[in-house]
Order: sequence, then C-alpha cells, then structure tokens
Amino acid sequence: MNWVAVDLGISTIKASVLNGNKPVRLTHSMEGYETTLLSAVSVVIDGTVVLGDYASLLGVNNPSIIVNNWLHTSDKALIAGTFLSAIKEAAIKHYSDENIGIVLLYNQKTDSGLVSIAEKVFREVKTMQVSDVIKRSISPNSDLMLIADFGESAFRVTLQDKSRCVYQNVNENLCYSSIDMLSLVDCPDLSSKSSMEIALLGQIMRRIKILANNGTKLILPSGIKVKGNSLKDNFEQKMTTFFYQCFEECTNTLNSVSKSWKEVDEIVFIGGGASSCILDAVFSKYMQSYGNIVSYNIKNKGFDAQFAATHCAIQVPELKETSGVTVEL
Repeated sequence: MNWVAVDLGISTIKASVLNGNKPVRLTHSMEGYETTLLSAVSVVIDGTVVLGDYASLLGVNNPSIIVNNWLHTSDKALIAGTFLSAIKEAAIKHYSDENIGIVLLYNQKTDSGLVSIAEKVFREVKTMQVSDVIKRSISPNSDLMLIADFGESAFRVTLQDKSRCVYQNVNENLCYSSIDMLSLVDCPDLSSKSSMEIALLGQIMRRIKILANNGTKLILPSGIKVKGNSLKDNFEQKMTTFFYQCFEECTNTLNSVSKSWKEVDEIVFIGGGASSCILDAVFSKYMQSYGNIVSYNIKNKGFDAQFAATHCAIQVPELKETSGVTVEL
C-alpha cells in the first residue's frame, strides 16, 4: 500500500508522499506548470468544481462568480470529493501505482463526513490527530510538551504528557489571519471597488504578509504605499503584539491544568505564524519574566502544522485511528 498524507486546510491543501523513504510534498500537474501547494479556493459552476488557481482566475475575469474556500460553502461535500480525487490522481502519478491509501489529519475533531468521502476515493483511509503524530514522531522522549500552533484560522495550545493529550485549548479569535495588512498601507479608495476586487486585494495582502513574516524583501503592487514607517517595522510591531498574546494563551493553558513553564520539557512552534523571523526574540523576552527558557524543536519551527504532521504521519502509517469526537459534514 502506498500512502498520501493530507490536510485539507482553510487556505491551502497540503499533501505528502514518499520518495523512497523520504517524505516529500506531493506535486500536482496544472495546465502549463506544476505546484506542490494547492489553493483551497474553489468555484462550482453547473455542478462542475473548479479548483485552486483556476478558481481565482475565474474570479478575476468574472466578478459575478463567487469564489469560496472549500469549508465555507454549501457544496463542501462535492468540493472535498473533487480535491481528494485530484490528490489521488497526483499520488498515482507519483507512485506509478493505483494502490493508494490516505492519512487524513485533523486538529481536534474527526470529520466523519469527510472520512466517508475519502473512503469512496481511496483504497484505505486512516485519520490521525496532529498533536498525537507530532508527539510520537518528533519528540517521543519528552514528558510534558507544549505545542503552540500559530494557525491561519485559530491559535491552538496542546499539552502532551508522554503519549497522552493532557489538554488542548483553541482560540479562534487569536489567529494569524487576524494580522490586518490593509491597515499598514495606503491603497486606492475601496468604496468604488466591487466585493471581488476587494477580496483579490485581500489575497495580495496575505501574500505580502507571508513575505514580511519571513523577512523577505517586499515589492508592493502599483498604487499601494506604506503608511508612516517601513512596512517591515509596522508589521513587526503587529506580530510582536500577536506573539505576546499567543504566549499569554500558553501560560493560561498551563495554569488551567495546574502546570507551569518550569514543568515543560519542550515546546514546538508550528503554524503559519511560526515562520516569523522575530519569533525567537519575542519568545526569549517573554520567557525572561519566568526566569527560564524552554527549548523548542528547531527542526520543526516554522513548518505549518499540516506540513509538519504530514511528513511525520506518512512515515508511521501503522498508527491506528485515534479516538475523537465526530461531526457531520
């Protein structure tokens, strides 16, 4: 059995396969190019699903067409099936074999409807909780580990005591997507723009945010200028505030189960925000007030939760389905 490990994220679809014994991102063949990162946006036209970049392009050329990410649409089941079929097609091409199983990753709740759809597409289906995979595969020897997931849609704090999940706290009000780039720039008057044009500008701002987060040199689109100081300085101020709020959430999570930072053996930083070039400095400054520095797993710092977990999960497909609360699609 050949395996593909997948996380159907809110903003992107990520999948990993094996190249020999090494996990690598799955490559998808598009018209004219190849990519390892699929956009999670989609369009449904007369029952036909258009995925990823093609959906965005349709939105640009036809402002009347509604472009949604796959989770926030009434056609969720249809779109999920199309994404999974596309992933299987790419996996078959990679392995030159149609005997494909899938490892579906989830954060807190297994989506039973999604599992049912996957069972119609793939030969075998397994589900794994992200925190469980990280604990077993990245830091199996740590007694108490804190996983801080700076996700796009939520900030998650997971406490793992050996192989047991002690506690998980999810804060959907504190998320990487809450970093508002539009407030940092002067851009054309939005009052005359259509909702689609504003949405596309939002996509541009998200790309700029990713580059700024990584410390990459930025070239702003025509007509957009920085307010006040440099974009880098303004963004770092926002990120510093965001990180402090996240670390306070970690402290509150520890307190809720009568634990302290001194009892944490290791902390793992994952999620879109974890790739920030200022994370180390902010964390060190925050921890000074507690009189100690908790080590974090540098090899996993900066990977998003999905990518980190898929790379681990695909190497240990013998892990059986973990228990969880199921919700209907």
